[in-house]
Order: sequence, then C-alpha cells, then structure tokens
Amino acid sequence: MDSMLFIWIGIIFQYLGFSHGNTIQCPSILSIPISTSHGRTINLDDFVLNGNASFSPSQTVTLNVFTLNTPLKVKISALHEDGTRNTCTFLIYTKAEVCFKESLAHVSNAVQQCLDTGGQMSCTYTCNSGYVFYSGDVTRTVNCSEMNIWNPSPYPESCLKFNLPIFLAKFDVTYTIDGALAATCLAAFKQSLADTNTTISSNIDYFCRLLDPGLFIIESLDSSSLTFKILTTFRGRFDGFRSHRNRETCINLIHGIPDKSLAFPASSVQCSDNSQAAVTVDSMSNVEVGNMCNDNTTTFSAISNELCVRCPAGQYSNGSVCMICKHGFYQDEVGQRLCKRCEPNTVSRADGKTCISMCPPGFTSTDGFTDCKPCERDSFWINATHCENCPDGYRTTENGVPDIDGCKAPCQQGHYSRDGLTPCKPCPLHHFQYLKGQTSCQECKYKERTYETGRISSSECVLTDTPDCNGTALFGCKKGKVEFQNHRAFCVCLEDQISSGTTSPQGQDDTMLITLIALLCISVGLNLILIFRICRLSSKHHKKDKGIEDTEKIPNVVYDYVMDTGSTYQELGHVSVQHNYNNME
Repeated sequence: MDSMLFIWIGIIFQYLGFSHGNTIQCPSILSIPISTSHGRTINLDDFVLNGNASFSPSQTVTLNVFTLNTPLKVKISALHEDGTRNTCTFLIYTKAEVCFKESLAHVSNAVQQCLDTGGQMSCTYTCNSGYVFYSGDVTRTVNCSEMNIWNPSPYPESCLKFNLPIFLAKFDVTYTIDGALAATCLAAFKQSLADTNTTISSNIDYFCRLLDPGLFIIESLDSSSLTFKILTTFRGRFDGFRSHRNRETCINLIHGIPDKSLAFPASSVQCSDNSQAAVTVDSMSNVEVGNMCNDNTTTFSAISNELCVRCPAGQYSNGSVCMICKHGFYQDEVGQRLCKRCEPNTVSRADGKTCISMCPPGFTSTDGFTDCKPCERDSFWINATHCENCPDGYRTTENGVPDIDGCKAPCQQGHYSRDGLTPCKPCPLHHFQYLKGQTSCQECKYKERTYETGRISSSECVLTDTPDCNGTALFGCKKGKVEFQNHRAFCVCLEDQISSGTTSPQGQDDTMLITLIALLCISVGLNLILIFRICRLSSKHHKKDKGIEDTEKIPNVVYDYVMDTGSTYQELGHVSVQHNYNNME
C-alpha cells in the first residue's frame, strides 16, 4: 500500500510540474528578418529556454516596416516556488531583407513614384506647382540596392513654397529746418510727408524715366528730430519686372545729384507755434538696393530665375543664410530662426530634422545606437555605451537596470526576503539569521525559543521553561509528560496508556479489530439516536439543537486550555478513558 501511495503522489507532482527552480534563459538581443511589408508575427516562447514564463508586452509580437527604426523592448519572467521572480530583458530588432518604400520619410508637397526592378528600387519625388526643393530643383530621386539601404538618404527633404524676390531700396534723407527747433515741427512734417507720398514716388519715377525701372512704391517712412534737422528713412520697392541694374542705377543717381528737392516738394512746414519754417534737403545717405526676399527667407538661383524660400527643416535662418542645426539640436519646421534641443539620450539625425534615440536606459552598445544589449545583473546603466557595477554588497533582481535605484541592498542580519534584497522582513519568533542577503531564517531547536523577532544568532535561542507535569499541573491526572509544539512546552496526561501484558502481537491485533468493530457499531447506534433526537427537537428549539449538534462534534480528547500568562508552556489536557479510534490512521 505504501508503494502505491508513493506512485500516486509522484504522478500528481509530475502533472502539476512541480520543480525546485524555474530558471529561464533568454537571448541578450534578437534580430528578426522580414521580407514583406506586412512583416511577421513571432512567438517569444520559441526563444526562451525553460518555459512557464510571462511576457511583456505579450507572448506574440508583430514586426513590420514600422518597427524597422525602433527596436522592441521585451521583458520575460518566471516565478520560483519560493516566490522569487527570475526576469530577463532584451531588444528585438527588425531587419529588412528587401527594399521597402514605406520606410522612406514622408516628403511634403510632392508626388512619389517608385519603380521596383526585382530587388532594387528607385523612388522619384516631383514637387507640386509653386514648390521646389531647397536646391531649386523640382525633382529628387533616391535609390535602394538591397537590405533597405537608400542613397543618398532615406530621409528626402520636403518641397518648399517659393516666391519671386522683390527689388528693394532703402535710403535716408536729412532735412534742415530753418528758424525753429525740429522737434516743434516734427508732427506737421510727418503729416506732410504722408500727404505727398505718391508725389515723391512719381518724382523718382520721372527722374529715372530713361532707365525704365518701374514705379517706385514707398512702403514705409520713419522720421526723427535732431535739433534743427529731421532724419527720414525711406523704404520701398520697384513695381513690376524690370532690369535690376537699371533700378540700382536710378537710386544711385538720386543719391548723387546736388538738388534733392524731389524727395520733398514742399518748401516749408508749419510748426507748433503756428510759425512757418523753411525746409531744405541736406543730404541722402545709407543707400541699400538689391533683389531681396521678404523677412526670414533666403534667395538662391534656380534654373530659370532667382527664388525666395524659407529655410528647410533641419536648418535655421541666420539673416539671409540658412544654417544646419548643430549637433544635439534639430528643427522639424521650415522657416525658423532657432533650432530645438534634443531630448536626453538622443542625438541629431544626419539631416537635422529630428533626433534619434540611442540605446535606451538599461542597454548599451559599442556605438551607442545599434545592437543594444542589456546591462548584466548586478550592474546599472550610466549611458548608451557604459554600465557600472552596483556598490559592494548591492545586487539587482534582473538585467537591464536603468539606474542605480535598481541596485538593491541585501537584507541585514536577522532579516530575510524572497530574493534576499530590500525590502526585507524580520525573522519571526523562534528563528534567527546571522548572514546578510538571505531568503529564509534558521529555526531554533525544538526545545528553544526567542522572545523577539529579528534575532541574528543561535545564542539568542533560549531553553523553553519545562513544567513539572504532576497532579497540580494536570488537575485530576496522576501521571503526565512534557511535549513541545511550536517551541512551547505542554503537559500531556498519560492515564490512558494501556499497560503491556503477555498478549501476543497477533492477539493484540485481534483485540484491536474486535474493539474497533464494537466501537463502530456503538458509534453508528449513537449517531442514529442523535439524529432522531435532533429531528424531533429542530422545529421548536432550533438554536438549542444547534448548540447540541456542535457539542456532539467535540472530540473525546478533553483539552483544559490554560491561558499563557507569562509562562512558557501550556496544558494540552488529559485523555479520557474512552478512546477516539476513528482518528487513527
């Protein structure tokens, strides 16, 4: 019978998969190839040794063209019987075996046309009407030879809206005010200039009529007083399309002629005291002319003409020049004066349009970008190329720890935890632990106990007080003995012991069998009587019968429980004359 029981238990344990440990082995890095745009789905359980693991984000993951540039972080863990968890972390890289046009960066304001020639691919972008690439071209082509490697870059620039440049002119005219302070006449002078704005434009146009520069349109006037003088800055442009050289010559001629009265036809101005002050043109200076773009744009020569465009993404405007964003900065918008700073653990992409991530926290590689592997156990992440060991005595519960906070201190003496690391619990009563970083505590000898938790030495296990199990300790019992349970002393009465005689073992077995049969019959009879009585009284005395039923369930062993009031032992009680053989095995 014992052998059959052993086999039966063995079958249950095998079915439940019980073991003494559940250590898993994971790859430090995975590179999964794909050859179609929809990619492939993998089962992470195929890459793990010794199963029964949980997976994050899930056991099955899908890899496609959208995961080509971003590795997938995976965490796998298995639970030990003792409650500790074995965890490993790694990255899955998606590796392209063919060219994917879907992996190319989006190009704004353009039409894409791709040609696949069996393993090789060519994609041409044509700008929409009114748009050009920053170089002035309207088409751009990128080619892929194999393994999704694009030249010149997988990040073609977007097409930019362009405008034709305007020939602008700026010059300063100094006027002399005779007989009054300029400040008292400034308001009336400004009003007079505004009223004669079109007249001055016509004068310049008439003066340069042989050059045919087009009508000069004054766009702004800015005047300020200087004691007896007023300085006015004229800004304007020539209308229409004419020779740039002739326009520049026109402004230079006005600057050089002695009589500059065409810039102010009125000879006097009324001042604040109602007096009239004579006005003459003193000089013209600070002349600037040229084919210019509007503010925050730059000029470049296209195939047929000069065009004005804003600085493209990845660059910023420095006056009339576009500059590439410096390392560590990026710009994802067009026409900006400044670049944005990259986030920590990222660097500028080659085109400066965005920042790309280095190995994520907890992972490193030689270059900090590719083939990132997790930091080993008992170390923590410093940067994308370096991990550092935990301080002495500190350990980690997994690999790929992102910072020093992942290094856990070992449990101190007298404490334990499931993994031996903080947070820890004190050793329970009657236990001790003199080592650090332990997952369990050692138990005192069965006759010893402790009075406090968190003990660190076996010397703190003291002998339990042993009582004298006589008639005083066990009332009504002449002979008793001491037993220990859970490191406490108990007195047990021995009056039920059957004295040994001359009966042979076979006779003892027969007597025992007869006794068992007799007790069984008596028990059945008593139970039938009890059930009959309960049924008769249940309708009237339900609560009372419930108490009787509970009382009948009390075993035959009598327990006189003694409160533990400072003593180190308790009394289990004495065994009555009637024996409860139903509980024997």
